[in-house]
Amino acid sequence: MNNIPFTQYIRLAVAMMFVSPFFLSSQVQAQSACECNWYGATWAMCQDQTSGWGWENSASCIGLDTCNGQQDGDGGPVGDCGGTSSSSSSSSSVSSSSSSSSSSSSSSSSSSSSSSSSSSSSSSSSSSSSTGGEVCEEQCKWYQDDPRPLCTNQDSGWGYENNQSCIGRTTCEGQGGSGGVISSCTSSSSSSSSSSSSSSSSSSSSSSSSSSSSSSSSSSSSSSTPNGNPSFPAFFVGNITTSGSVRSDFTQYWDQITPENEGKWGSVESSRDNYNWSGLDAAYNYAKQNNIPFKQHTLVWGSQFPSWINNLSNTEKAEEIEEWIRDYCERYPDTEMIDVVNESTPGHAPADFARDAFGNDWIIKSFQLARQYCPNSILILNDYNVLRWNTSEFIQMAQPAVNAGVVDAIGMQAHGLAGMSLSELENNLNQIAALGLPMYISEYDIEETGDQQQLQVMQEQFPVFYNHPDVVGITLWGYVVGSTWRDGTGLIQSNGQQRPAMDWLMDYLGR
Repeated sequence: MNNIPFTQYIRLAVAMMFVSPFFLSSQVQAQSACECNWYGATWAMCQDQTSGWGWENSASCIGLDTCNGQQDGDGGPVGDCGGTSSSSSSSSSVSSSSSSSSSSSSSSSSSSSSSSSSSSSSSSSSSSSSTGGEVCEEQCKWYQDDPRPLCTNQDSGWGYENNQSCIGRTTCEGQGGSGGVISSCTSSSSSSSSSSSSSSSSSSSSSSSSSSSSSSSSSSSSSSTPNGNPSFPAFFVGNITTSGSVRSDFTQYWDQITPENEGKWGSVESSRDNYNWSGLDAAYNYAKQNNIPFKQHTLVWGSQFPSWINNLSNTEKAEEIEEWIRDYCERYPDTEMIDVVNESTPGHAPADFARDAFGNDWIIKSFQLARQYCPNSILILNDYNVLRWNTSEFIQMAQPAVNAGVVDAIGMQAHGLAGMSLSELENNLNQIAALGLPMYISEYDIEETGDQQQLQVMQEQFPVFYNHPDVVGITLWGYVVGSTWRDGTGLIQSNGQQRPAMDWLMDYLGR
């Protein structure tokens, strides 16, 4: 026995009655931070903005209003979000019994079932092994991102299986840096419920398996699974045609080509059913003859489209869009990359004729058609201002198509970035990277008539793009002075004399 008087015990007991609830309450609050279940994936909730996507504490976040505004699924706020989410019941008083605690735990478990079921489904379909009480599964370490599932139905490119994006083995192994196929292991006790393919699974496991398969089947009915084998070309620094033709010095500087205007629908079919393929033929054939990647720009865009489509019924519009995509793909089947939808962020240049034809899912439908007819091409969602002013708006627009698994890569036009701070540029680039897809800098130029000013911007910005782990190619938008879209962006004179920025770039690239 110690020598503490009985009255002191009484005082301690009374104190504990008052202190314990506050202590336990703080633990509950610490464990129920406000997050967003965004179509099955968990993201941090923004503190400094209520709409769009943001960048706080060195990570992407989602505004509360945007999180609440998801169009379908069971997404929404998770945790203590000021009474706005279904999880408010979990912050019940500490005096509730252990049974209510276990019910809160089970509710939390069910809210994340779509994520866990797709994970277990992926686990069962990927190659796995069990050794020494562990279950090991092969995954892809994609550059600096968290490991991603390997595709089982395709060997190359990006796919969409079991309600989530996946990467083909060949594409995973072909990336630069330290990424590649890795083995991820978990203890057999914690992963036994995920081995849904085992015929001897318990009833609760089979129940989980059936809910996972129904989730997977409903997903496949509402989203497109790529049926081709697109593979990403090696990293390139390319450029565009010059005034509708390819200069003889092109491959001296560049190793990828994009037609500036020749591939736009209005240039090809300005009169209904009368096609002018000559400009596209020249650029495409040049790429094939010189063994460099070719990118089509663009299929569905709310600018430079044929005016006659506005006079058609919605049914006819849908038929003509499909005919245009089909005709392009049949003529140029070896196109490596395609800007399928261009400038679709609200307020930019979304294709209203495609919305008329296909409804609010017109972006997804456009990509599905491109995948159907160009199964081996990298399909890109391309837009402008996303690296400076409209980053959050672009992410919000792109997310449903990305979640549907129809987009292979993101294209970011990069006009008008002179004067932008490098920290802002890097932050916005990282926000786009959080979509989880490879990125192309698709239309880079530096609008500076002064040689030294252009050189300084090139020296500062180009390495940011070139060295980012998720950027897989860069296309500059013109290079001959007097023949570029914007004044001051040319890099060489028409006689071949290089501006200082071009001297530096060729030296940086070793060309």
